[in-house]
Amino acid sequence: MSVLNGKKLVFLPGLDGTGVSFEPFREVLPPDVATAVVRYPADRPLSFEETVRCARGQIPWDEESIVLAESFSGPVAVALVGSGMLGAQCLILCSTFARPPRPFALKLLRALPLAAILRLTPPRFLLKLVVAGGNEPAETFLSLWRRVMAAVPPEVLVHRLGIVAGMDVRSLLPLLSVPCLYIQAASDRTVPASSVFDFTEAVPDLRVKRIPGPHFILQAQPRASLAAIEAFLGLIERPCSGHGPGR
Repeated sequence: MSVLNGKKLVFLPGLDGTGVSFEPFREVLPPDVATAVVRYPADRPLSFEETVRCARGQIPWDEESIVLAESFSGPVAVALVGSGMLGAQCLILCSTFARPPRPFALKLLRALPLAAILRLTPPRFLLKLVVAGGNEPAETFLSLWRRVMAAVPPEVLVHRLGIVAGMDVRSLLPLLSVPCLYIQAASDRTVPASSVFDFTEAVPDLRVKRIPGPHFILQAQPRASLAAIEAFLGLIERPCSGHGPGR
């Protein structure tokens, strides 16, 4: 029996904002887990503050839930939970950051005709490079990419990259009063490994689980990610064991 049985799980999506990329992970969840997927509008750009409010408005349960935020939405979840706008049983952060990751690369990308580039179908060798370390075939990611690009205009993605360049929620990290799990992808080529240090230095109750795989760790390693989350929940729900926060 999974510790997730009967739980309520809220997903906050990556840069695309569609939640489509959660499908491989949701497929391995126990059948009686209630889930809700936050989605950001594809027809208009939002500021960071508007994105936070948009996410809060879609979370359907008044009682505390497990909040899982991926990449772009990590700072959004930190803002929601750290500010007290949202109660949570715990917070799970996947391949994410508290301030801009790789700021030089972000600046370079914004200088390119990125919207036009995003309209192109990425070659398979590039997908294999991006997803190296995962068990899922490149075709799985190519299918997800096509669905995302059919739903989200490139201009919206470029706008969200601009938001990433200005994100900084480090001041809210010490205010996270719930247990937190940071899932780190060992072969992440998007978010540097050093990004975790902002969390380990400031979050009061944090555990870190490093899983072999790429930035898209929930998609490439759904079962390993699920096992990490179940182990984390088992620890925090165990009656007082006398142990303090883990790292």
